[in-house]
Amino acid sequence: MKSLMKADREVKRPYQSALRGAQAQYTREAVIAAAGRLFSEHGYAATSIEEIAAAAGVSRATVFTSVGGKAKLLKTALDVAIVGDDEPIPLPERPRSKAIRAEPDPRKYLALYAGLVTEMDGRMAAIHEAVRGAAGVDPDARALWESQLAQHRQGAVNVIGDVMRKGGLRPGLDPDAAADIVWLLGPGAYHMLVHRRGWSPERFQTWLTETFIRQLLPDEDSSSRHVSSKGRRRGVRTQAGS
Repeated sequence: MKSLMKADREVKRPYQSALRGAQAQYTREAVIAAAGRLFSEHGYAATSIEEIAAAAGVSRATVFTSVGGKAKLLKTALDVAIVGDDEPIPLPERPRSKAIRAEPDPRKYLALYAGLVTEMDGRMAAIHEAVRGAAGVDPDARALWESQLAQHRQGAVNVIGDVMRKGGLRPGLDPDAAADIVWLLGPGAYHMLVHRRGWSPERFQTWLTETFIRQLLPDEDSSSRHVSSKGRRRGVRTQAGS
């Protein structure tokens, strides 16, 4: 009988462990969401761990055990806002990012990328501003801000690399300047135009798509002429060799 009771307890353990894991993840997500909201609404310096705990419906100690202190909460809230969840999968490795990079046409690629940027900025623009504000009062937040800027700039470099492989940049535009354009038109632009000026996300996406294409790519007419000219030159060389 004892061995049967022991076996029964062993069968229940995986279920109980999974349940505890799900509860812990739910608590972690609640804490991250509360921290992100309060940092965005009130600022980093003005938000306390106690206020985050109250907003999440947990104890102060649970905030620390589920996520960490204020600096860790700020970073985690930003990370979750960027990708949309708490899964440890980098943005470039996610299916949507891979599908966008697989698009061969540079105009369609930039349109798809603008859609992704608009969606991301809708999640992260507010916490991005909170990080910017916190950078002036906290060394850890300053390091996070500088890291975020550097990562965003590298992302812009990667986008320009994709564009160059798919057809090339506007004549006279060097890759560094092109990356600066992409870097500039990030969450800060979304915050100013959508949150401050009242643009709809749809209007922002349309404007961003048009701006990317106009600033980065050759005009369609000049691109067509360039392709046609190359074709004529090949034809002349072929006739000369015949």
